[in-house]
Amino acid sequence: MEQETKTKKIIALAFQELTTKKTIEKISITDIMKQAGFRRQTFYDYFDDRYDLVTWIFYWELCESIYPIKTWENWEDILWHLLTYLESNKIYYKKIFLNIKLDSFKQYFIYSIKNLVNELTNDYFKDQTLSRDEKQLIQTATDFYSYGLSESLYHWVLENCGPNSQKYHAMLVKLVKYQLQID
Repeated sequence: MEQETKTKKIIALAFQELTTKKTIEKISITDIMKQAGFRRQTFYDYFDDRYDLVTWIFYWELCESIYPIKTWENWEDILWHLLTYLESNKIYYKKIFLNIKLDSFKQYFIYSIKNLVNELTNDYFKDQTLSRDEKQLIQTATDFYSYGLSESLYHWVLENCGPNSQKYHAMLVKLVKYQLQID
């Protein structure tokens, strides 16, 4: 498993480096594997296609920074990690978001943000006994805010992460605390 992850990381880094030099449409599997120092077939041992690679990169890099701290108590830190990750990789993700052939990545991005928000919300309410109506209201609110957050982050990246992650984080934290009326 460790060797598999190491190989995937090498392939991912090669792809990300190539995106700084070429448009995504012009990057072939052969280019990626030549950059990575592996034979072309090795790509298909680990990924189905470039979309699979792009989603793995997002999942893996996000997973490394967020999942070890994924509890409601850490929601501000999780948001900070997410924002700084996107900001530090804004050129890469802007290219990914703007690539029509990788349009389905936006759906994966939304799905990932929604799952993260769902998990944090479930953690927040884990010790409470809720009625069916309360659960339904919470799920509706969670869906509403997770779709709003993912769409906001998408446009934030397309607008070169302005305002910067520190200011954007402060605004989002203030918004969430205001909505939840918590400190």
